[in-house]
Amino acid sequence: MDIVEFLEARIAEQESALREGSFRPGGSVGPENENMDQSSLRALMLEECARKRAIIASWKEAADAEGISDPGEAEGTVAVARRAMLTILAGSHREHPDYDAGWSPELPSDVSDESLPE
Repeated sequence: MDIVEFLEARIAEQESALREGSFRPGGSVGPENENMDQSSLRALMLEECARKRAIIASWKEAADAEGISDPGEAEGTVAVARRAMLTILAGSHREHPDYDAGWSPELPSDVSDESLPE
């Protein structure tokens, strides 16, 4: 399973759980969402799934145009940036048994307090 297949499967799982009503958001609900009812929050989360799918579709389109079959083969600034988006998305599923540690994104560790939301 490559990173694109992995992400598509995780998104499908989340969408299915949201539609069935079995998905319960965890601690990622911020102050901007605390007054939302479950239906509104579910709609917002389904929209997030659609945005993730758009990132993956963008990758696939670019990869097809450049003849890239494996994201690890991406070269050049734009290709590497697109691959980074995939690894960042996959990083939120690092506890999943199908997650490949080789996909771990290199995230900045020196984030200043000024860049964090209040």
